[in-house]
Amino acid sequence: MKKIVSLLLALCLVMGIGAALADDKVELTAFQYALENQNCDFNNDFWYFQQIEEKTNTHVTFDMVKDSDWATKANLMFSIPDQMPDMILRHAVDVEEYGVSQGLLLPLDEYLTEEIMPNYVSRMNLNHASDSIPASDGKTYYIGYLMAQNVNHNGTWYVNQTELDKLGLEAPKTIDEVTEMLRKMKADGFEFPMSASSSKTGPEGILNFFASFGVPENQKYYFIDENDKVQFTGAQPGWRACVEWLHQLYEEGLLDPESLTQDSNLWASKVNEGKVGYFTYLRLINTAITADNIGNFKSILPPVADGYKVSVSSILEVPEVGAYLTKNCKDPVAALKWIDAQLETEMMMVAGNGKVGEQIIKNDAGKYEVINVPENNGLYDFVPVIMGQFFAPGDYYTEIYQMAPHRVERYEDSKAYAEAGVLEYKSYQYLRDLCKMNNDDSIEASDIYTELEKAVDEAFAKFVREGVTDESWDAFQAQTKSIGVDRYIELYQNAYDAFLAK
Repeated sequence: MKKIVSLLLALCLVMGIGAALADDKVELTAFQYALENQNCDFNNDFWYFQQIEEKTNTHVTFDMVKDSDWATKANLMFSIPDQMPDMILRHAVDVEEYGVSQGLLLPLDEYLTEEIMPNYVSRMNLNHASDSIPASDGKTYYIGYLMAQNVNHNGTWYVNQTELDKLGLEAPKTIDEVTEMLRKMKADGFEFPMSASSSKTGPEGILNFFASFGVPENQKYYFIDENDKVQFTGAQPGWRACVEWLHQLYEEGLLDPESLTQDSNLWASKVNEGKVGYFTYLRLINTAITADNIGNFKSILPPVADGYKVSVSSILEVPEVGAYLTKNCKDPVAALKWIDAQLETEMMMVAGNGKVGEQIIKNDAGKYEVINVPENNGLYDFVPVIMGQFFAPGDYYTEIYQMAPHRVERYEDSKAYAEAGVLEYKSYQYLRDLCKMNNDDSIEASDIYTELEKAVDEAFAKFVREGVTDESWDAFQAQTKSIGVDRYIELYQNAYDAFLAK
C-alpha cells in the first residue's frame, strides 16, 4: 500500500511539474511576410520553428501574408491597434508613421543586451551594420536582417566576347566604340544588339546606362555630388546626353525598343536566344542566362562618354527589416530571445540554405558551404530561406561562410569596379537609408516623389522614342520644378546635412 501511495504521489508530482512547464510556455503571434512561392506552412509542425520553440519555450502562431497581400493587410492591421499581433516579421512598414508618430511599434533599445540578444548584439556594430536602423527620433524600432555579400554595385556590363572575336574587335571602352560595335553586331545578324528591361532597380534595367554619362541614376532621381550636395539626376547635362544617345540607338535599330516596357523574363529570353550582344546584369553564373550561353559573355568596365566621368550607382550593404515588436507584445523579452535563437550561427545558416549534410556542410576550413541547391526554388518547400531571421555583416559572414561560385563572381566584379574608380561618390542609400527625416518631411518628400516619378518616366520614354529638342528639354525642366523638385532636393539635403553633423 505504501509503495502504491508513493507511486501515486510521484505521478501527481510529475504531472504537476508538466502542467507548470506548459503554463510557463510563452504564446506569441506574428504577422509573417511570405514570398509568393514560399510553400512551407510555419504553423503546421514546421521542423525549423519547432526547434526554435524547444530552445526558447516560446510558441509562435503565424499569420502568413503573401507579398501581393502585404500592403492591404498591413494597413488593415494598423487600423485596429488593439488587435495587432506581438511581432511583424520580414517586411518593412513605415517606421516614422507607426513607430515615431503613432507609437504602435515598440522601441527596442533597452532590450538590446547580451543577456537578451547575445547573437545579435555581438554583430550589430560590425561593419557599422546597425548605423542605418535608428529612426528620426534616434530610437531603434526593428531588428535588422542582413546577408552581406561584399558587393558595391547593381548592374555589371557584359559583352558577347564570341562575337567580338568573330568581328576582330576589342571590348569597347568608350560610348563611341560601343555605338560602332553595336552597328557591326546588327550587320552580323543580331536582332537586338543592345537590350535592357524597364526595371528601375533591376541589374538589367535601362537606367544603368546613365552611368557612362556621369549620372548615377536610381529609382529616387537624386545623388550626392563630390561637394556633398544633393542633386536631381534629371537636370544633369549627362542625363540629356544619355537619352539623346539612346534615341540614336533606337532610331538605328540598335536598341531593343521593348527595353522601355519589358520585364526581366522577356529580356532574358532574348539573351538566351542569341539576339542580344551587349547589356548589364547581376552576374552570369546561377542566373536566368542558360549555362550553354554563359561562355559567350564576359564582364567589362562601363564605357565612358566623351566629356564625362563614369559614375555607377553604388549600393551599401545595410540591413533590411528582420522583426518589429508592436506595442501589444505580451512579452518583449521572450519575443526577442525567440528571434535571437534564429541568429545562432548554425540555425541561421540552416534556415537560409537547408539542413547540414543535405544542402550545406561544414568544410575542412570550418566554414559552412552549400553543396546542393534544389532546382525551381525547391528549397522554399522545407526551409524559411529569407523568411527566417538572418544577420551577417561582412566581417562575420566571411569567417563562417565559404562563398559559392556565383557569389565569388559577383565579388570579383565589385572589386574590379572599386579599383577602377567608376563608382559614384556616395551611394544614394545614404539618402534613402541613413538620413532620417521626421514624419512631416518624409510625407512631403513622398508626395513630391509620386508626381516626379510620373513626369520623369514619361519624359524618359518620350525622349528615347522621339528625341530631345531644346524646347522639349526646357519644358521637362519646368515641369519638374512645378512639381516641386527643388523642395524635394532641399528636404534630402537637410536630412543629409543633419546626418553629416552627427
